[in-house]
Amino acid sequence: MSVNIEENGNLKLKPNTIIFYEGENIENISIVTNGEIDVYISSKEILGIEDENEIMRYSCRLFSIPRNIMLGIGSYKSNSKYMFSFKAKNDTEIYAVKTPTQEYVKNFFKVNKAYITNMYHSIAYMILKSYEEYVKIKKINDDIKIISSNLAVMYFNLQQNKSKNIKSEMFKNYKDTYEDSINSGFNFPTSFDVDFIRADHSEIYMHNKNQFIENNEKLEFEIDYVRRFLTMPKNIKTQFFTYDINMSLDASHMLYENLKTISSMLKTEIVEAIENILFLSSNENESLFGEYLKIAIDLDKQDKDNEVWVKYIGFMSSVIKDIYNKIKTEYDYDLNIDLEEMESAVKRVSRSTNISSEEAALESDEIRVTIGFEELPAEVKNPTKRLIDMSGIEEGKAKNFMKSLQAFKKLRDKFSTEDDVRKIRRGVTSVFFEIYREVAKRTIINGNRSKLVEMFLNFGYMDDELLTPNQIMDLYEIKDKSKTKRVNVYYIDEWLQKIYDKDEPPSVNGFGQDYREALRELKKRGTISDKELEEHWESSSKRLEYEVDNMIETTHRLCYGQVSVYFPILHKDMITKDLERALIRRDVMEKSIKEITDIDFSAFYREVLYKNKELNIEKELVMQEVLPNIILMPTFGSRAIMWEELSSRQKNSTGRFLFPIFTSEEIESLLLPTIGAFRWELCKTMLGPAWNDITQMSITSEYSDYVQFYKKNRNLSDESKEKLKIQIKKCRNNLREVFVSDYNLWIRYESKGIMRLNRVARGILYRQVPFAKNIREELSKQPMFSEIANRFKNIRSKKATELENRYFKFTKTGNPLPPELQHHIEFYKDM
Repeated sequence: MSVNIEENGNLKLKPNTIIFYEGENIENISIVTNGEIDVYISSKEILGIEDENEIMRYSCRLFSIPRNIMLGIGSYKSNSKYMFSFKAKNDTEIYAVKTPTQEYVKNFFKVNKAYITNMYHSIAYMILKSYEEYVKIKKINDDIKIISSNLAVMYFNLQQNKSKNIKSEMFKNYKDTYEDSINSGFNFPTSFDVDFIRADHSEIYMHNKNQFIENNEKLEFEIDYVRRFLTMPKNIKTQFFTYDINMSLDASHMLYENLKTISSMLKTEIVEAIENILFLSSNENESLFGEYLKIAIDLDKQDKDNEVWVKYIGFMSSVIKDIYNKIKTEYDYDLNIDLEEMESAVKRVSRSTNISSEEAALESDEIRVTIGFEELPAEVKNPTKRLIDMSGIEEGKAKNFMKSLQAFKKLRDKFSTEDDVRKIRRGVTSVFFEIYREVAKRTIINGNRSKLVEMFLNFGYMDDELLTPNQIMDLYEIKDKSKTKRVNVYYIDEWLQKIYDKDEPPSVNGFGQDYREALRELKKRGTISDKELEEHWESSSKRLEYEVDNMIETTHRLCYGQVSVYFPILHKDMITKDLERALIRRDVMEKSIKEITDIDFSAFYREVLYKNKELNIEKELVMQEVLPNIILMPTFGSRAIMWEELSSRQKNSTGRFLFPIFTSEEIESLLLPTIGAFRWELCKTMLGPAWNDITQMSITSEYSDYVQFYKKNRNLSDESKEKLKIQIKKCRNNLREVFVSDYNLWIRYESKGIMRLNRVARGILYRQVPFAKNIREELSKQPMFSEIANRFKNIRSKKATELENRYFKFTKTGNPLPPELQHHIEFYKDM
């Protein structure tokens, strides 16, 4: 039963209370005054459901409506019914007004004019939300149809036209489709082919048949109107709708008819989607999974090869599980598919083949429909010409660039190292960054940001023929809304804006020179005068140019990872993972850094100078954590770079790490060597000329001594010496690389008590790269760590005591210790 409203007034509702059922007569106007209400739809007219309990059982949750949205928006119409069911999401409150007659409704709005604006706004809100759900469920349905239709025709193809008594009308229709396709000359794959199953072959299947072409132009126009209305200022809406109540009710009536149309479309799409899902798998009726399973079992009984059937069964089980969980989570709808039985069946048939159940259940992260170029948004089509025109580069350069780009697109092997191919790639690369720089300048200086420019600057998108339409849409739709609390992660356009605004100094160039040093070098060569040096220094535009020409152009190829076959423009051959999953997200980056610093707590700490005039502190070195800036480079790459350990001469300035914005690598595998290199370079910079002075114990001095004199080290066994010799050779005699390779093992394995290092390296790292306190305490129980753990503990305790004694003079009067000094003590005492 729905809520019984006996009189006007506020009504408090408990969570999960059904307020109104779909199909129920509208007899009141209700406004949500507190909490949220979930909106459900059941397609009761299509399914013929009348019982209220059955309505909710077969209802899909669509969206939630917030405060101030009106229920009963069709109350001014005679015999109007609710199009949706409404269920309290949490503790909710509504204000209800009974509406016994249409005349009463009109009088109500005449007296309460503000409510008519709310009525129209609520209808518009419901239209937009319903349409968004329609688009979403239609995409799911289209994707399922592609997979199920391909699996159905493959079923008949693999059967080799053997007769089978099938009852399902859908099966019979697909048998006709299969036969039509064969007669038209189409050749189906004879083995397991996941690419074929995921591709859209509707043109083949609809051969010589009339295809229904959907015309949504009118609907899109109406939705665009609704969007514009919802963004209209409230005072304008109120002024318009309170002018003439009858006219406003007529306008609401017309808009209400649109809502009825969209809800009907939504219901039809949901029913069809559920039918298509149950055609994939059903506990009660013939389904693709069930029929494929029967064939696999029959072949096994006959000792015949059933491997291809088992692979398709595994693929289907993975797809079905994903769909089931998606529908359950997003729509609160139980498809009543026995997933445990399905998993059991997959394992059963997999045992009889050489295929593991894991291989059989192939990953299908998200079912996707393949779109055509014609469906791409107009703003991202033909990007090359538009970006070149925007850059304003010389016509001759533009022509040569286009010539090289066209030649590259025709290459069969885009990763060839032949001289001719290298020349083609160089022809594009030599001009690309000039275009990039000029587009960046015009965008950031003028503030004209389009979707195309964002995709170009942040992702390296420049040619729509080098990517599939789906990949272009992935780029178009990427929205990393995740937030970070401590680590700054920048897209390139954001970073360049920081440089232009002088919030950050330009990065060092490939020779390690900062911006000031680079300008002095130009002056020394006579390229610029003293006056020009100062003008360049003050110019935001010149700073931005310098960042593109020196940092981005240099490091872009490094982040790509394969320098010999480097190409600056994003193309499908370099993409080895779905773009959405390959994207480095800000929150994931922060989480990954935290996971490492939970082990290596002092990774980003350094001694900085602290001054306090009130306490007469002139020079006091304290430990301070300074997290680096992460800059995401516009490429699909396999390498991260520690570009700067400090961004200025100040000891507390941030470092800069560069990552490809897309990667198929694990973030941890990119982060660890980057943090290792940062530790080395920061230590080297802080110590200056004394970086390898063994009398000043540090990462760099101890590792320098360890590598240089390992042959004479009595603490190393012959086996350890031989391993170290191989390691040094592998690291090309580079001290930093030797340390970084050990650092990787230190964090990955030694932190878990898994021995991977020799005792000398372990001792250095325990002193210079200590684990977090909880890890140290756990490892101290192991014999290999107990001695160095006790020594380390005593040293830290002694240091903390010394600091407490030294800072006592600041607290003996009862005043609290400044946070910087207190944290300095805690660094040695508690961390």
